[in-house]
Amino acid sequence: MIYLKDFKQGRLLYEALDSDVRLGILDELRQKGELNLAYFAERFNVSNGAITAHIKKLHAAGLIEISTSSGIRGTQKICSLSADKIVIDFLGGQQEEGRVESAQIDVGQYVAYEVHPTCGLATRESVVGRFDDPACFSYPERFRAGILWLSYGYVEYLLPNYLSENARLSALHITLELASEAPGYAAYYPSDVHFSVNGKQLGVYLSKGEYNDRAGNVNPSWWYGNLGQYGKKVSIVVNDEGTFFDGVKSSAQTLSDLAIRAGEQIRFRIYVPENAEHRGGFTLFGKGFGDYDEGIVCRFISK
Repeated sequence: MIYLKDFKQGRLLYEALDSDVRLGILDELRQKGELNLAYFAERFNVSNGAITAHIKKLHAAGLIEISTSSGIRGTQKICSLSADKIVIDFLGGQQEEGRVESAQIDVGQYVAYEVHPTCGLATRESVVGRFDDPACFSYPERFRAGILWLSYGYVEYLLPNYLSENARLSALHITLELASEAPGYAAYYPSDVHFSVNGKQLGVYLSKGEYNDRAGNVNPSWWYGNLGQYGKKVSIVVNDEGTFFDGVKSSAQTLSDLAIRAGEQIRFRIYVPENAEHRGGFTLFGKGFGDYDEGIVCRFISK
């Protein structure tokens, strides 16, 4: 899913789609799944250099993913679609009228957890404790963590409650950077990641994989190359119409269902159930890791 809250953000996307060859590449990937660069050069009768330039534009726009594969003929670059939908919210800016309060929560500031290996967490300086030991999630250093991962289970956070007695909440926005948690890493490793607020399930987000084709934009230099490098930005919006993931309705849960009241706790849980159809865990990126250098961002819009 590519979600543009403001249509002006889509210049790279519009440029990437303004080519018959690039549209053809997307169509071939839609039909066949994964293909290498040599296939496209032959299919469209253009040079390898020209195909590489087309692929770079599609990748920069977030339309395709690139991974490497080793075989008899050496290392090949393999392309696949990274988005199944494009949503442009022309009226998004108009939907946020009212008082806006924002906050960031570091990924290590959870108030409850249950984690199962493979699992771990790290600060900008080092891994917290040991790999694959759930006990390390209780260490004091975890408050400075910028990344955490688990194969199934949950972490739960308290969202700051900015709602005053005389105000009415009109929208709750939560954004975070997320990927699956594969043994080793795998570009395709689906995982059903669930979200809830105050015990009410908001829906299920399908994370497609754990991404390792390049380093995350803000990862520390020591971060292990065989671990997940970056994730996808997930946008969760709850309003009076329901709950939306990346602009698409995920459930009928509305703000009134969440029972958010002034002065009361707001508990936000991220979890993968043990019995999930796709039990691929999750990696949660925060400050100092991944692509965005921020924790869990929440915004309250009230009137």
